[in-house]
Amino acid sequence: MVGFLIGSMFGGTVGVFMMCMCVAAKYGDTQK
Repeated sequence: MVGFLIGSMFGGTVGVFMMCMCVAAKYGDTQK
């Protein structure tokens, strides 16, 4: 959710990329 807010602030592809990275990080932690 935080990544989504940051993405909205930055706007554009950078925000979306950051959000995807955050989601991937959470997924990796849960998988371990």
